Amino acid sequence: MIKSLSLRSNFKTLESVTYLNQASLGLISEKTSSAMHEFLDNIGKHGNVNMSDQDEVNYFDELRNTASILFGCSPKNLGILSSASDLLNQIPFLLSPKAGSRIILISNDFPALYRPWQAYSKMYKIKLEFLKEIPNIDLNSVVSSTLGQDVSAIVISYVQYSTGSIIDIKSLYKISKKLGIKLIIDVTQAAGAIPINVKNFKCDALICSGYKWLGGHGGVGLAVLSNELIKSTPLMPGWMGARNPFDISHQELDLAEGAKRFTQSTMSYISLKGLEVSIQEILKIGVDNIDNHAQKLKRYFLSHLNSLKKKYPNIIKEIRGRGLLIGIQLHKDQTKFIKKLMDNRLLTIRAAENVVRILPPLNVKRNEISQALKIINKVCSELK
Repeated sequence: MIKSLSLRSNFKTLESVTYLNQASLGLISEKTSSAMHEFLDNIGKHGNVNMSDQDEVNYFDELRNTASILFGCSPKNLGILSSASDLLNQIPFLLSPKAGSRIILISNDFPALYRPWQAYSKMYKIKLEFLKEIPNIDLNSVVSSTLGQDVSAIVISYVQYSTGSIIDIKSLYKISKKLGIKLIIDVTQAAGAIPINVKNFKCDALICSGYKWLGGHGGVGLAVLSNELIKSTPLMPGWMGARNPFDISHQELDLAEGAKRFTQSTMSYISLKGLEVSIQEILKIGVDNIDNHAQKLKRYFLSHLNSLKKKYPNIIKEIRGRGLLIGIQLHKDQTKFIKKLMDNRLLTIRAAENVVRILPPLNVKRNEISQALKIINKVCSELK
């Protein structure tokens, strides 16, 4: 057990609830929450008295420098946005695929990845090809088998939110680059939980939200953009994306160098500050250590969940996932199942295809997993 991960007092909710919903709305540590409250208290009392124009710019730069360490990228390639969807909605227009070309998407991926392309396809003649994840078949194989010269882009999550399936970005990038295909990766379900270094995760855009495993609050998105994309003109250029945001002039569109140009305007500085502190906590512990901790507990969790699957074959159809991102696929609608879990103080969340998502915080203990297994067993016995 990593000592830093076992500081239960940093997460008050864990005193009363077994929390298996981290990848939906992640818990925020006391340290991160205190930093956010301190910032809000200062602004509430003093307004701009203690905050200069340069301070506003610094909030972005401080987070940019910290996040670039997490992703192993240059700060010039790190974009800060109001959400992951902020950039995902610009991507179709930034790539401008040829008429008639195909865009590869996953049918059970998170909607934020495919809805922008659905809207774009109503304006421009492109073909959206939705691939279905096949149980026991590597998702990379499913994607690779359909690639060709007529494919313009692959838009996919590194970790599938409904199943926990993980793609091999390195091999997918190798194939896509050879064919001239743009690769857009959403790492929202992995950032902060699984080591991600763009030296190994090469793609054209790597995008994520600033909460869930990263431990921040909503209102911030992060993106690592290729050297090609950081030269693009944002679809929605804002004043904070200017070379000097406070040197206001209508004479020209003076975009900032690098990914800074994709920041639109004043953002939730409370969330910026919170995310910076949270990522610092993650870096202090080490993502490799977090991942190793998760892998050890994963083996225990999955083995017992598979035993429950054998015990209740009419209720549990399949156990999916990697690490501590686990999905229990039921034969029937999961609404009643999830409610009964919550009645027993076990918080989970639903996903597509009757899946119950189990997503513990990264400081989960083995005894909490044992307690969760007892509750799942109890609910299964009541519903059989």
